[in-house]
Amino acid sequence: MRDRQPPVRIAVVDDHRLLAQLLAEDLGGRGYEAFALDAEDPHLPSSIREVDPDLVLLDAVFADDESAGARVLAALVPWELRVAMLTGLVDPLRHAEFLDAGAVAVITKTESMEDVLDQVELVVAGHDPHGRTRRLELDALLADHRRRVGDLTGCLDPLSDRELATLQSLVDGQTVDAIAASRTVAVTTVRSQVRAVLTKLGATSQIQAVAIAARAGMSPRTTEVAS
Repeated sequence: MRDRQPPVRIAVVDDHRLLAQLLAEDLGGRGYEAFALDAEDPHLPSSIREVDPDLVLLDAVFADDESAGARVLAALVPWELRVAMLTGLVDPLRHAEFLDAGAVAVITKTESMEDVLDQVELVVAGHDPHGRTRRLELDALLADHRRRVGDLTGCLDPLSDRELATLQSLVDGQTVDAIAASRTVAVTTVRSQVRAVLTKLGATSQIQAVAIAARAGMSPRTTEVAS
């Protein structure tokens, strides 16, 4: 008689706790050992690593911080944990960036719960829920974007000193709330500066702005990651 295989363990990380718990319960109903983790855990990557899941379903945006999920993904990939981004973002370029950064899939929360569960099952089984054609389209989209922003000489010149400082803080991995607190200014002020940075760089997200800054030679002042 063959030994019974232990259930696949899935960690669900979403700052909407009710959604995370419901998804974990529904996954449990399909035979997985699923559990929700606290997205606000200051040591989230380490906490995920400690429970050693077979798959992580990771929210892309925590508390309006567009780069939060990307930072956690970057911390998990070197540990060879399989991560599928769970997101309400519909921009295909963002999806391409997540896949390029090491995510095994991008699952949109705009789908029905049944569709989300079906996509998770495909990932667990080792299949690409995007399909080969769609994956090639996303790869081509990202390559085209990189070609268009490839010549970045002087791209930071239009930024004011305050906007440069804001961009540097984003590169450092700080959230908008943290930037505002460090400067003792309103969050809305920093958000306005971030919008100005995105507009002047031709970026559609904070992640893209940080990527452009990195290509232009701007590097983090600290290697600390929210872990």
